[in-house]
Amino acid sequence: MRLVRKIISPLLVLILVGIMFASGCINTNFPSLSYTESTSVVPYTHNDTLRYKIPPVNDFAFLLYHHLPKKEDNIFLSPYSILTALAMLYEGAEGTTRNEMREVLNLPEDDLERREEFRYLILRINNPASDAYILRTASALWIQKDYSIKEDYIDVIRRYYFADVRELDFSEDPEGSRKTINEWVERQTERKIANLIPPGAIDEFTRLVITNAIYFKANWSSKFEPENTYNETFTLTSGEKIKVEMMHQVNSFNYMETEEFQALEMPYKDNRLSMLIILPKENDISVLEEKLTSEFVENILSSMKVEKVEVVIPKFSFEKSYILNDVLQEMGIREAFTNKADFSGIAEDKLMISVVVHKTFIRVAESGTEAAAATGVGMTVAAPSSKEHPKVFRADHPFIFLIRDRETGAVLFIGRLMDPRG
Repeated sequence: MRLVRKIISPLLVLILVGIMFASGCINTNFPSLSYTESTSVVPYTHNDTLRYKIPPVNDFAFLLYHHLPKKEDNIFLSPYSILTALAMLYEGAEGTTRNEMREVLNLPEDDLERREEFRYLILRINNPASDAYILRTASALWIQKDYSIKEDYIDVIRRYYFADVRELDFSEDPEGSRKTINEWVERQTERKIANLIPPGAIDEFTRLVITNAIYFKANWSSKFEPENTYNETFTLTSGEKIKVEMMHQVNSFNYMETEEFQALEMPYKDNRLSMLIILPKENDISVLEEKLTSEFVENILSSMKVEKVEVVIPKFSFEKSYILNDVLQEMGIREAFTNKADFSGIAEDKLMISVVVHKTFIRVAESGTEAAAATGVGMTVAAPSSKEHPKVFRADHPFIFLIRDRETGAVLFIGRLMDPRG
């Protein structure tokens, strides 16, 4: 293995990180949204071009979800984080490598259009109109000291993706470099993602590491009261019944149902972000997974109306780590992982992807969860008459959930809860 790596060195190591975090004791005294010296996001102005147009985050989200090994496990990832980091890499791809990446990522072929789309989305995410929640992202390029990266590539990454560019000495101090990058990730994610890069993942042949982090924290618009949380039964797909903490409330939310499933949209404070929960009526989540596309979700959202709903959902917390090499190759990004890779837009030397790592964390509790966009109409429209029996949304078996940015429509996080115990 060492011999092979010497033959194809230097290597490109691509590291991704996505985080979503919500505490059970969230308060509104959030830390300020000031950025560290490693971020370069500038204030958004309404004169920006291509307003209301974003990269194809949602299509990529569902494509990636369908290619993940399912098993009987919880799933949680940030398609925004992964797509952004891959798009930064795509900026330096040429030939077949570029064509494969563009087809899988569904990126606009026009350079300016693509870059402006990412620029707009990054600016919107990092410059919220409210201080009621935290939503921020950060990107960085970590380059081998004295290694020649093309200035045009660096200019694009800085201008449109707002990435910081730093030098590290991978050749002489791979372990120290690994720790430096991990410390950056921890700072960007409020210490919720630790040791993203495991020992040995960076060595003397590493020439470039790309990182992207996303962090969100918010309260529900309508909180669950802790005294209304009880130990109740949650039925796994196997039929096994377990006891978990289930949260209860009755309020007005966007809601819809069919013969196969129910859907509920729960906004976070200020209503820009929301969690959309899609619950199969029978304990068979595969019925929903087969339908899961951008069009399916948009149809759900457009069919919703404000209803008085009795909501019962579990508290849960878990973290996930993914090595996405095989998944991305199965999706069609193949050449980038071989010594035929063409990233000549980054450097003259031969570069290839060594590893793609994605790590996430989520906690859902009475006070809040992470970001997602929703209409929030249920919080602003008068509730139906108290004589009307509320709809019952009891999520006591596996379900799919999305966290969306209502303003842009982007799916920032997507997940599947199979077992609330983690």
